[in-house]
Amino acid sequence: MPDTQITVEGLREIFEIHPDIKPERIRRHLAAAGRMLRSWVGDEAYEDALGEEAEDPLRQEALELAEAHLAMHFAILGLNTALRPGGVVKTEKVEGNTVITYHAPDEIARLSREYFSMAEELARPYILSDGTPAGPEFIELEVC
Repeated sequence: MPDTQITVEGLREIFEIHPDIKPERIRRHLAAAGRMLRSWVGDEAYEDALGEEAEDPLRQEALELAEAHLAMHFAILGLNTALRPGGVVKTEKVEGNTVITYHAPDEIARLSREYFSMAEELARPYILSDGTPAGPEFIELEVC
């Protein structure tokens, strides 16, 4: 039985993630997304959604997509941060005249928030309402 709703392959199907990005770079973000989603909906709902014959197939589908968005929320910073000996890459030349421009830090932060918000929206009908756990909370990071 899987540990998370979504797999690396499933995440690649939902979002256009280049095949050169190794699965190991994605798995830790999936695990973090799974832990957060489990804290939102509780063990019982999360475990049910992991099974092939879920009690609530609509919940299973919603939680899988919510987890995919949470994984992207966690991964987006790492996937968009290229470190070189001279620092964090903004643009770089690749093979002659091709120039690659990366998202600016504020764009990455905004995109991360959007993934988080979508995950929360998808999971909202299934989030525990008894106060334990606290439910989703986005921690705003200051962008330099």
